[in-house]
Amino acid sequence: MTDQHIHIEPIGVFHTYTKEKHRVPRQPDKDLGIHGYILLHKEHNFEQALQDLDSFSHMWIIFQFHQALQWKPMVLPPRGKQKRGVFATRSPYRPNPIGISVVSLISIHGLCIEISGTDLLDETPILDIKPYIPYADCISEANSGWLDAIEEPNIIFNINDDCLVIASEIKEKKGVDIILHIKQLLRESPYPHPYRRIKKINEDMYELSIRTWRIIYTVHEHDKSMIITMLSIS
Repeated sequence: MTDQHIHIEPIGVFHTYTKEKHRVPRQPDKDLGIHGYILLHKEHNFEQALQDLDSFSHMWIIFQFHQALQWKPMVLPPRGKQKRGVFATRSPYRPNPIGISVVSLISIHGLCIEISGTDLLDETPILDIKPYIPYADCISEANSGWLDAIEEPNIIFNINDDCLVIASEIKEKKGVDIILHIKQLLRESPYPHPYRRIKKINEDMYELSIRTWRIIYTVHEHDKSMIITMLSIS
């Protein structure tokens, strides 16, 4: 009988500004994803292992969901109101807390790999890196399973001038792009959900909490579009 235990050690750590689980996008996203860098461990000859990786525009990163302390056979995905089997979702609460994401490769300097468009938390352990190869990794005829039955609206964000001014002040003083965070959190759905710190104020007005900030916004659905209007940031 073969040994059933597999020993895996991280090759590095991902670093970024996003430290709270509720602020992380649920999927990688080239426009709304997280920017950061992977710092590989020293004294493992990883400098040689990185040779030629910079010729690729994208790469796979295999990582550990280090804040997922237990697994769940059934989970409630960000989209929809029905629980699904964990193997039919991208939930981090898995028997083995391992994730995989495609990210944009920005640059490589020594053991530091700058990436963007990811969905990782700060201090995520990185287990492996592989180049993304379109002819092998892109399956044009693939379907999206139960997600195909969920109609995804076209989300339009309207931001009033007062919000833009406050967001600019927050970015200057705190280094936080709060508009980006708002879009990351509301792109799946602007309505209350266990994964989102949102509460309903009245028929079409909601409050989103990000750290100590409170964002008031309205939601109006028209045809296949969903218009989210940010009214205030406090």
